[in-house]
Order: sequence, then structure tokens, then C-alpha cells
Amino acid sequence: MKTIPGYLSKLPGYTGIQDVAKVGMSVDQCAALIGRFAAIKKRTAIIAAAHMTGAAEWELKAALGRWLWEDATTYSRLEKRVTEMRASKASIDKVLDYQLGDLLTEILHAPGPLELCVGFFEVLSPAFCAAIKTYMERTQPLVDQPTIRLMKPILAEEEERLITGRAFVEALSQMDNGAKIREDWKNHFQSFLHAAGGILGDEPVTKPSTPLKPRAAEDEFRLSREFLRDARFETTITKSPPEFTKDALYDNMWGRSQEMTAAELMASVVYEWEDLPTDAFVDLARHCWDEVRHSLMGCAALEAAGIPINSFPSWIGYAHHTMNVPPPKRYAHLALATEAKLMAYPGGKRGAWEYLRDVAKHPLTTTFADFDWADEVNHVGFGRKWLIEWHFKGNREEARKVADETTAEREAYYAQLDKKPGESLSSSTSY
Repeated sequence: MKTIPGYLSKLPGYTGIQDVAKVGMSVDQCAALIGRFAAIKKRTAIIAAAHMTGAAEWELKAALGRWLWEDATTYSRLEKRVTEMRASKASIDKVLDYQLGDLLTEILHAPGPLELCVGFFEVLSPAFCAAIKTYMERTQPLVDQPTIRLMKPILAEEEERLITGRAFVEALSQMDNGAKIREDWKNHFQSFLHAAGGILGDEPVTKPSTPLKPRAAEDEFRLSREFLRDARFETTITKSPPEFTKDALYDNMWGRSQEMTAAELMASVVYEWEDLPTDAFVDLARHCWDEVRHSLMGCAALEAAGIPINSFPSWIGYAHHTMNVPPPKRYAHLALATEAKLMAYPGGKRGAWEYLRDVAKHPLTTTFADFDWADEVNHVGFGRKWLIEWHFKGNREEARKVADETTAEREAYYAQLDKKPGESLSSSTSY
């Protein structure tokens, strides 16, 4: 009789996956639920974009830029998984034709920052986390391992965000009448979640004693066309560098700190540019988050140097003049008219990095400039792909014409505001 080594019986089977005899859910059932997750993430990304320009609180504005990109990428991954399971992308949007869409519409129309954060972090996000856990408990762990692998980091990110989100709710609840607003809107949003049968649509629903009363405005939601700042800040539309920027090192810090206005432009583009392909949706959301990060890099450098970011006016006018033009033209002002030109060397992004490394010898801003430069290279690629190749169908001359128009329109806009003759619209390293 053949002797079988004992260690072979101790090897972990099924690659470590447990409960492999569990029946679980069918492909159609899994696809339907993944589609619900995807639909929610697509809509929450859009909600973040919609509220970014009108969020006056600096910290919330920055966070919305991050959540926009994170949710856009999560949506893209979930969309791909849906199509792997014999379902179409169109099935995702149909999920929101019913009560779940009503909940998200109510959150979109949240009238203030506290109401928005309550909708996100006291109602939607906790339910979303619980639904992911329920899904992973129900599904067959061997056959649906690709989905489980996908869901684990989504859940981890959502739970991490919940910590920050709840901190926003607590802080914003300190505003006048905050406690009542918080309780009132939490109950309001929860009533819509309950009417939808929860995130997965399968929770018991009892008919409410009175019909649900949406608070969403009858008109289509319209984002703020002003780039708002909270009471800590003064603002300026024209580019007005503070006195300390006469030092090139501090000019670099300040210029980067002012890129929040470019992020706000990008959020408005993502929200208003209809029918973007998923890849474009993700790339433009990333562009927005990059501009937020660049602004925060500048803020971190200034604050490390003892200069509070609210000690000088916040420049909101970089893209102010584009808010009434179509989203593709608005985007052309940033990606083609501005960032493509910042690639020129000597000078440009590489030149700024070399100056900080070799002349200023400032390690922190050198690191910031290094990553900023890498991001800007990607942005130029986004502009080439989604403006020149996709929107203008490869017509480079037409794309350049539109970009040049935005520069001329900006000059005229500033002239109306009594811009000083000869004042530069942009330096070699900032907008």
C-alpha cells in the first residue's frame, strides 16, 4: 500500500476559502445587488461634485473632492463586475428608478453642509457598510470570490471614511440649531431608506401612516456658480499674491495653495458634463482630487512655515469666468490653456521642482513639487484623451481654438474688474 506523507493532509484546501459547500446566491441575484452598490456610488460621486463649489467650509470642500474620486473609482470597479456577471451597464441606472433613487435625490438637495453630512454619514454610509457585510455573508465564497475580493477594500475605505464623516457631523452640529437640524434630517433620510427596503431592497417595509414628503426642490438641482469660502477667509477674484510671495520659495507655496479654485472648476465639469464614459468620469474625478491635493500641499507648506492659510485672501477667480460656458470649454481652460503650457521646459513644473531641490533646498516643497509635476503630466493626458480625441474627435486645431478663447475671455473678464495693466495671469508654476 502506498504511503502518503502526513503533511499533505494538512495543506490548506480551496486556497484557504471556507464553507465551499454553501449554496449562496445565483449569478442574477449577485449581479442585481452589485448593481445597487454601483448605482449608489455613481450617485454619491455626483452628489460630491454637485456640492463642492457651494461648500463654504474649507475642510468639507476638500473632503468632497476626495470622496468624489474615491466613489467614482469604486463605481467603475463595481460596474465592471456587473458586466462580468451577464448583466449590462444599463441595469445599474435602472436601480435608481425606484425608492433608492429618491433617497439619493433627497441627499443631493440637502440645503446645507450639516444636512449633507447627516445624509451621507448617519444614514447612507452605515447602511452601505452593513449591506456589504450582508452580501459577503450570503454569497457563495468560492464561486463569487472575485466580488468578495472587490468588496473588502470598498468596505474598509467606507468604514475609514465614516470616522471622518462622523467628525464632520459632530462639528457641524455645533452651528445654530444644529442638534434639531441633525435629528430632523436624519429621520427624514431614514424614512426614504426604509421605504426603499434598505440598501439591498429586501428589508421589511411597512406603509408609513402618512405619505413621504420629499424636500427636494421641484426644479433640477443647480450647483453654486460661486466658489464659496467660510467666514475665516477673505476672497479675491483677480490674482493678488501676498507680500511674502516676493520670495520665490513662498511664491511656490502660495501658488500651490490656491489651486482649490481649479478643483472647484473640475467638480463643476464632472457634475455638468453629461454622458461622460465611465473612464472619463473617473479621470476627471481624479483630476479634481489632484487639484485638491495640490492646494492642500501648499497649505501644509505654508502652515509649516508659520503662515496660516486664512491670513491672506483666497483666490477664487482662476476659473470664475468659465462657469457660464459649457463643461468641455470650461475643462479646456484648465487642461489645455493652462496645464499643457506648464509642461514647457526650462521653467514649468520641472523647473519649479529643480529650483526647490537645488536652489531653495527645501525638502518638503521639493517632494510636493515632484508629485505635483507627475500629476500634471497625467492631466495633460486627460485633456488630450477626453477633449482632443473624444470630444473634438481628434480635431486638435478646434480644441486649441476653444482653449485660446478661454484665455482671451479671462483677460476680458479681469479687465472688467479693473485688473492692473501688465498683471500676470499665471506664473510658471501655478494657475
